Amino acid sequence: MKIVVFFSGSGTNLKSIIDGQTKYDYEVIAAFTNNPQAGGIEFCYQHKIKLKIINHKNYQDREIFDQKIHAFLEEMSPDFIILAGFMRILGDSIISNWEGQIINIHPSLLPKYPGLNTHKRALDSADKVHGTTIHYVTSELDCGPIIRQEQINIEPNDDENTLMERIKKIENLIYPEEISKLKI
Repeated sequence: MKIVVFFSGSGTNLKSIIDGQTKYDYEVIAAFTNNPQAGGIEFCYQHKIKLKIINHKNYQDREIFDQKIHAFLEEMSPDFIILAGFMRILGDSIISNWEGQIINIHPSLLPKYPGLNTHKRALDSADKVHGTTIHYVTSELDCGPIIRQEQINIEPNDDENTLMERIKKIENLIYPEEISKLKI
């Protein structure tokens, strides 16, 4: 199975997915980022992963940005698009063209806390548990069918950073495993 990984930041999930190729049955054929400063770029270079960088800030017209992404995806022809800390909402044209082939990991127990600042929101709500959700992407933000969820207890000494790090560790373990179970 061939996948393209989208990322925007440090690339911890990207790295776990790239490393997971040796254990699981999938191939990262390329990666994409909208952030030319993303830390994950280095992982791509180290592992000789084809990388496309399209800075969204260079496009005032969202449709042109999406067309560039779509052209890249057409060229790569992946079986799945894996969002791994990709911090841009995909346009409807991309979602409709790749329906059923886009997977995301979100740091909350959806449907609770879609969108941003999930760790802060869980702490502010005095939740007892928090977690992560792997799901299919649909046009409605963080509302696609759920593939897998994992949860942890929130500890009394947790803050946003400790909670985020604990969730990332779980994500780094389960995301490559679930990717390998996807059916074409």
